[in-house]
Amino acid sequence: MALTGALISAIHADRVRRVGALLKLGASPSAPNAEGETPLYLAAVSGQTDMVRLLLEAGATPDVESRGEGTAGLPLCAAACWDHSGAVRELLAHGADPDLREDDGTSYTALMWAATGGHQRTAELLLEAHADPDAGCGERTPLMAAAERGSIAVVRALLRHGADPHRTDEQGRTASDMARERCGKDVESELRERAGIVPDARYEVRRSPRAEGTELVELTVSSPDGTGGASWLEETGHALIAAVLRETMQG
Repeated sequence: MALTGALISAIHADRVRRVGALLKLGASPSAPNAEGETPLYLAAVSGQTDMVRLLLEAGATPDVESRGEGTAGLPLCAAACWDHSGAVRELLAHGADPDLREDDGTSYTALMWAATGGHQRTAELLLEAHADPDAGCGERTPLMAAAERGSIAVVRALLRHGADPHRTDEQGRTASDMARERCGKDVESELRERAGIVPDARYEVRRSPRAEGTELVELTVSSPDGTGGASWLEETGHALIAAVLRETMQG
C-alpha cells in the first residue's frame, strides 16, 4: 500500500521518472489507493500521455474503473471527455474497449463523451477503433449530442462511420430535430443564461473560427481577479448540421 500511495502521489506531481522507478520497485500499475483512485485513470484524465504509456507497458489494465470521489470512471472515458487524444491513442493501442460504458455499464461511452464535448480528433480515433457510432446513454446517441452542441465536424465523422440519423430520443426527436431547434439562436446569450448570474463575477467570451466556417463560442466566468474560472462552450454549426442531416436522411 505504501508503494501504491507513493505511485499515486508521483502521478499527481507528473513525475514520470519517479513513477518508472516505483514500478521497478514493485508498485502495481493497476492497484487503487485507499480512496479508490487508480493510477491509470489519474494519468488519463490529466492527459499525461507518457505516463499512460508507461503504466500500460507495465501491465496496467486499461478497462478498470477508478472509484475515487471526484475521480470515478474509466480511463478511456476520462481521456475522451477532455480531448486528450494522445492518451486515447495509447489506451486503444493497449486494448481499451471503446464501447464500455462508465458507472458499471450504465452511463456514457468514450465516444459519447467525445461527441458531447465536440472533440473531433478523439471521436475520429474512437471510430477508427470501431467504436459503435450509435452507442449513447438511454435513447440519446453521440450524433444527437454533437448535433445539439453544433459540432459539424463530429457529426460528419459519425455519419462517415455509419451513425443512424433516424434514431429518436425519449421525446421522439432525431438529431436533425435537435439541430433545427437551435438554428438562429444567439449562442452567446444562451451560454450566459446557462452560466447564470454570479455576483461580482467576471465574464469573458472568446470566439474561435472553425475550418467548416462555424465558430466555437466559449464563455468563462471567474472571480474579479480572474481566478477560479468555469467555462461553457458551444459551436455555431446547427444550421449546417440540419442541412447535412436532412440530405442524409432523404438520400
